[in-house]
Amino acid sequence: MAKCKNCHRKGFMVETDVNGLCDACAPYYYLTMPDDLKALTQAIRALERAGSAEAAPGRLDIARSSLQRLRPYVLAGLVKLPVPLEQLEQYLDELSDQATFT
Repeated sequence: MAKCKNCHRKGFMVETDVNGLCDACAPYYYLTMPDDLKALTQAIRALERAGSAEAAPGRLDIARSSLQRLRPYVLAGLVKLPVPLEQLEQYLDELSDQATFT
């Protein structure tokens, strides 16, 4: 019986590929995830260069939305982020708090 590593669907009717992904999760992994990973990396670099979220407000949104889509795949061990997930979430939260109080 197959079980998807991402959405955890399982059963006799569920087929998974070599990475353990079902037909619903695999298209994102192969087609869109590389773009999200690149966008996340670029947003993090821009935020680090800017030094604050006020200097690059759109980059914080891009980083958060990309990370939200990547999160289940990271937790399933299918993608490696440039920074560990917990550390990255904490960094984005701190930047978000700085932008809110300023």
